Amino acid sequence: MAATNSKSPPRPRRITGKEDDLMADEARQILRAEMVRRGYSFKMLAEALAEQQGGGPIESVQSLTNKVNRGRFSFAFFLRAARAMGVTKLEMARCQAVTDVEAMK
Repeated sequence: MAATNSKSPPRPRRITGKEDDLMADEARQILRAEMVRRGYSFKMLAEALAEQQGGGPIESVQSLTNKVNRGRFSFAFFLRAARAMGVTKLEMARCQAVTDVEAMK
């Protein structure tokens, strides 16, 4: 009987969900830092977003606070919020969250 050289395929990297949590945390940190730099409260940001939308539907201050603090928002929302605050340039320094995700690979 001939011996077979059967190597099992490499195991895929286990997805734990922590990577997403770290990215959500970084997104929250970046948006909150821009709010602090420009002196925006959640109420001011909600008003700026409403003004930006031409008086469209207004997101409540509480729902905006929850969304930002969770860090679970779309990049489109991030751009709307940044533009509503007058952000024209954004520097994304390597933060601990990015370093942690790269270490997981």
